[in-house]
Amino acid sequence: MKKTKTYLHNPGYLKVELMLKGIRVDGKVLKKANLDKCRDVANITCGLDIILPHNTWVTVPYADDFVNDSPYELIESEGKFFVRGGTESVNVSVVPTPKFYRLKTTTGISLSKIGIVHGGHVAITPATQCDFFNKEIECRYCAGNPDIKGGKGKTYSVEDVLETVEAAYKEGKAEIVYLSIGFSETPDGGIEFLKPYIKAIKKHFNTLIAVEALPPKENKWIDETYAVGADSVLYNLEIFDSKLFKDICPGRAALIGRERYLNALQYAATIFPNGTVASHLIVGLEPIESTVAGIDFLAGIGVVPILPLYKPSAGAKLSECKMPSTEVIAPVYGYLYRAVTTNKINTSWVRDISVVTTPLEGRFFVDDNARMQTFIQNFYKSKLGLKTAWSLATLRRKLRVKLDHSD
Repeated sequence: MKKTKTYLHNPGYLKVELMLKGIRVDGKVLKKANLDKCRDVANITCGLDIILPHNTWVTVPYADDFVNDSPYELIESEGKFFVRGGTESVNVSVVPTPKFYRLKTTTGISLSKIGIVHGGHVAITPATQCDFFNKEIECRYCAGNPDIKGGKGKTYSVEDVLETVEAAYKEGKAEIVYLSIGFSETPDGGIEFLKPYIKAIKKHFNTLIAVEALPPKENKWIDETYAVGADSVLYNLEIFDSKLFKDICPGRAALIGRERYLNALQYAATIFPNGTVASHLIVGLEPIESTVAGIDFLAGIGVVPILPLYKPSAGAKLSECKMPSTEVIAPVYGYLYRAVTTNKINTSWVRDISVVTTPLEGRFFVDDNARMQTFIQNFYKSKLGLKTAWSLATLRRKLRVKLDHSD
């Protein structure tokens, strides 16, 4: 009971616990929260979006069979919602299912197939195919989906994506648009494909754009990524240990290479603003000391390490691998927070993400005073702060591109 009480009243620990163990929730509570069952909305990652104390967003599994054993339950009392564990509870906010999920594009495509909300982000993958699957060298933790196997990937038009962003934007769900692309054997790493989407979104909306792509063969494409309008870029290494990288990510290792990931990230950190270049390291697929070494390396070159938790996926070749415990994970996030603050990396850009614990949320795992960091986060969360961030990013890009063209 003492363990549960400790977790309930620390939003960092509670976020990790809920992501790992899920939450039990009665159908009547779902109805009062104005929520749809995930299976009623096509192609949406099944999870309940909850805002914990200190504005800590988390997407919590609630419809999977394993949540029946969760020590946590979502309850409602007099219009307020609480996460209860044992005899203790904490007041939370439950985010209703976005209304735009029920809408369709003018071409008849459900917007929920194109854009998915994760906290303050709307994630969009304009082309759903990943050629790693077609070559049978996919990442071993990834099960993919029916659209990315056998060359049957779908491509959504710029107009389809713009309609999705517009609907999400009007609902206040698109503070940051997160564009991603699967693997394709092009020297630009996918940025040429994403370019018209970036330009169109920037033209019509005052929003920030994060791009997840593959490291291009030449650094000039990184300059191009920044010049066309991307505010943030992610080249996700996933595994830091060199041997495990080859074993778990055979396609990335063979066709891109670990060294190219590291070199591209290091170069990108000299082009993009402080705190806007990031890379995933999956917690649970390599020894903790290897993850820590990855944190040190990335933070040392000015890259934000993002640490998603490994969750077994049905159909993936690593589906039998067990998830790590909260006790094992917690010190890693505390270490992450110290690493980014020691290296003076801006933590205000990678924020309000419900599916991973952010570096700034790592402050919940240490005893350091983080009032200034919290102030910065709250500033950029405000409308004034978002406007300022967008304006500064636009100004900096114009200056950078102008300087490059004058060389």
